Amino acid sequence: MIFLFALPFKLNSIKFDKIPQLHTNYSMDAYKTIENMMAIKYTKQTTTRKAIGDFMLSDDHAVNVKSNNVDKQNYSPNMISIKKMHEWVYEQKKNLSFIFVDYKEDGSDIIILNESEPIPMEQISWNCLSIEAQGYGVIQKVKTLEVNQKLTKKDFYEGFLSAYEKYRNKEIRKHEKFSERFIKDVFLINW
Repeated sequence: MIFLFALPFKLNSIKFDKIPQLHTNYSMDAYKTIENMMAIKYTKQTTTRKAIGDFMLSDDHAVNVKSNNVDKQNYSPNMISIKKMHEWVYEQKKNLSFIFVDYKEDGSDIIILNESEPIPMEQISWNCLSIEAQGYGVIQKVKTLEVNQKLTKKDFYEGFLSAYEKYRNKEIRKHEKFSERFIKDVFLINW
């Protein structure tokens, strides 16, 4: 079954009897609905919450869908954990792409305003990314998306190493500053 989405796209215009995935999950959050819509567009099933991608284009190509409600302020959305990214792309030598979707809600309708094709991770410039504190670190989109189709996995990794060094140094300074508050003489703890 192939679904073609015209933009803007209204969720309620889908015939739910033809798409049981969406019919049974109609009350889900908008981001989950959009993930389902993108998976259906590429004739794929969504994955579990812990999976590397929201759906798989193939056994070695995961796709993450990043949705943005244009009526809300989304501050630096998380893209992926650096640990998961490193293991999947650089240790297991697999592929990871992102689809970026801008949408708005109109009552019970989700209206897709813009969507990208799957963008290989390595083509996303580090000029718009940063590594921030969460677990081992998480890649966030901190500026307007910047894509360069000439970038390779090697280019992305060089940018990652530089961003990771900045992240580590920031974390070290943060912990050093916090540790200045520690009580140096534990015998003073007597309350």
